[in-house]
Formats: sequence, structure tokens, C-alpha cells
Amino acid sequence: MDRWNTADTTLLCAALFFLAAVGIKITFPGNIFAEGFLFVTEAALVGGIADWFAVTALFKKPLGFPFHTAILPRRRKDFVKASVLMVQQEFFSRRTVFKKLGDFKLMPRIVDYLAQNSTRRLVVTELFNVVKKFVAAQNKETRSKSIANELRRIIRDLPAQNLINDFGAHFKRNDKDREIFVNIVRSMRRVAAKPETCDKLQTVLEEYANERTKDMSGFSILMAGLAQMLDLVNFEEAARIMQVQLLKLLDELAADTQLQRRTLNECRLKISELSDTPEFKDLVERIQIDAANAAPLEEAIELALIHLESQIATVDLNETLDKAQSAKSLKLGGKNLGVLLVNIFNDEYGKLIQLLQEDTVARSAFEKFVDELTMRSALYAQPLVGTVAKSALDRLTEEQLNNLVYDKAEQDFIWIRLNGSIVGSVVGLAIFVLIKVAGLSI
Repeated sequence: MDRWNTADTTLLCAALFFLAAVGIKITFPGNIFAEGFLFVTEAALVGGIADWFAVTALFKKPLGFPFHTAILPRRRKDFVKASVLMVQQEFFSRRTVFKKLGDFKLMPRIVDYLAQNSTRRLVVTELFNVVKKFVAAQNKETRSKSIANELRRIIRDLPAQNLINDFGAHFKRNDKDREIFVNIVRSMRRVAAKPETCDKLQTVLEEYANERTKDMSGFSILMAGLAQMLDLVNFEEAARIMQVQLLKLLDELAADTQLQRRTLNECRLKISELSDTPEFKDLVERIQIDAANAAPLEEAIELALIHLESQIATVDLNETLDKAQSAKSLKLGGKNLGVLLVNIFNDEYGKLIQLLQEDTVARSAFEKFVDELTMRSALYAQPLVGTVAKSALDRLTEEQLNNLVYDKAEQDFIWIRLNGSIVGSVVGLAIFVLIKVAGLSI
């Protein structure tokens, strides 16, 4: 405001012209042109001074004049409040913010940014590092006990009937019961084919014959002894025949034969009937409790956590990402769980990008979410904008505030002052002409 400008030059010229007009009037008294020149320069000077006073009074006290001057410093609080409201309601109004955000087309920019390889590497790296830090921060002993206790609770709380039904349905659906049946029959055949089995059968036959002999009469005992002497009853041969027949029966049960199907269906029926009995349910519940209590879950889980941390810590992340991004499909990474984890993150991220690029429904839903999030953030930031503006204006000194306002409309203030001198001279000329036309004296 203290800089010399065009309006100051114009006011100085008006003062000089006024002094010159006074001199001319004194030199040429009664000359109409001298009188007119003096009248016009006087009006221009008065108009220029009046507008200089008006503009200066907005910011300070012109010539120390105290009444209704320095308006901006005196009304500082009102000015700051009005400026904050203008910023909030005009510059950052809800309609303006929503329109600008709608014109910005944020969704394509987000998708393009997410599709970049650098962004993919950054996201996958951050996810992997979060998992790595989480696993490393765990107390293996405490965590294994916690997981083991939860697993035991789940096993104990499983309803026995549901467990029986699920196992039964699983075996029937995958034909596992037939496989189990065949394995049992084959195990029985291996046992039946041993020489010891034949000896056992012979022993059983002999014991049975001896038991029967005790109940016979004397003549019957005599005839039985005679038959044995004549080798009419050969227990060894009978045992071999029984073993051969048993092996044939087991072979038929192990093969896909009608006998196998009938036997298996009969077993299924009996097992189904057995599973509905309270005794069998109690047995299953006891097995659940015993299995939950006896299983060394803590040791197994702790070893698994230690192994997991070791594999995650030894992963070369950059090399794994290079291989993962060059591959066309998900690679399991062998036995290394860390490599598997990186590949899963990378593959799932690629699926997400593909979904956003090709699936219109998913893209529309994500775009709606982004728009709502952005607009809500902008609305929440609206009061913050006013707070920032108020804080910035409150920190300004009176001189800084005056310069801030003056600089924004400096040319307009200069033209106001120029117009004062120009309009004053024009009005002065018009009044002088009217006076002379009316025949009045000045």
C-alpha cells in the first residue's frame, strides 16, 4: 500500500494543475477560461483526495483521522469469520466438491495405478512383511498352547451324531468303505495264508473232537478210536482243506463280486443300525475326549510355527516376485511355505486387478465405494479447511492482513482513485458550464 502508483501520480498532477490554475486565475482575473480551468482542476483535486481518503480508510487512519477509519483492522474478527464462511460455503461447498470429484474420474486412475508392476510388488511386499513380522512376534509356546486348547475344545464339542453322519457320508460318497473293507479282507487273507493258521485250525479241530468224545458212550469212543487208527479222521488234512476254502472265500470277498457287494451292503446296514444306538454314541464321545486329551498338539503346533517362521525368514522376496510375475499361473513353491505365501499374494492381487478391469459389476461396486469414501472424506475435511483458513488469518499482523487484501484488488483500488479525479473534473466542468449558461457568478 505504501508503493507509489498511478493514482498517486494522477493526484499529484491534479494538485499541480490546481496550483497552476490558481496562478493563471490571479494573472488573468475575469478570464472565463482561467475560471473554468480553476473550477475543473479544483473538482478533480477534491475528487481524487476524497477517493484516496475512502480507499485508505479501509486499511488505516488517513492523516490520523480516527472516526470510522481503519475499517479492516477494527473489523478483523468479522472479516476472518466471513472469509472462513466464504471458503467453506462457496469455494468448498458440497455441490462444488461433489462436482469437482465427479469430473476428476478417480476410478480409472486408481485401476491404472494398481495395475502397475511396481504397485503390485509394493502391495505384495507389504503384505508379506506384515505376515513375517506377525509370525516373528509370536510367542511360540504360548501361541501353540492357545491353538491346541482351541482345537481340543472344538474336537470335544463336536456332536457325536454329526461326526458319525459326516464320516458315514464321506465313506459312502467316496467309496472309502469298500476300500477299507477290501484292505481288511486282504489283511485277513495274509494271516489266513500263514502255516500257523493251518496249525491253529488243526488244534481247534482236535480240541473239538476231544470235547465231543467226552460226551460219547463207550462204544462210540471205541469206534472213534478205531477210525483214528485207520486214518479215517485226519485232522491235519481237514485243517488244510479248511484253510484253502477260507482263502478262496477271502479272495472272492476281496474281488468285485456279488458276494463282496452283498457282504458290504450287509455291513453298511449293520453299521448304520449300530450308529443309532446310544452305546455307540457314547463310545464315539469317549474316543473324541481321549483323542483330544492324548494328542500331542502343543508340540506339533509349536514345531509347525517354528518351521513356518524359518521358511518365511529365508525367502528371497525379490527373486520370488520376479519368478511369480513372469509365471502364467500360480506355482506352489515346492515345500517352502514362504514362497507359497508370496505366490498366493501375487496371484490373488492379479485376480483382483483382472476383476476390476473386466467385471463391470465388481468395477461398479468398487467405484461406488471409492466415490463415497472420497466424498465423505471431502465433507469431513470441509470444516478443517475453515479451521486452517481461520488459523492462517489469525496469525497475520494488521499490516500483513491489509497487504493481503489490498494486493488482491490493487488495480481496482487504483482505478477507484483515478475515477475520483476523472469524474470530479468532468462533473466540475459540467457544473461550471451550467453556472455560466445560467448567468450566475462564481
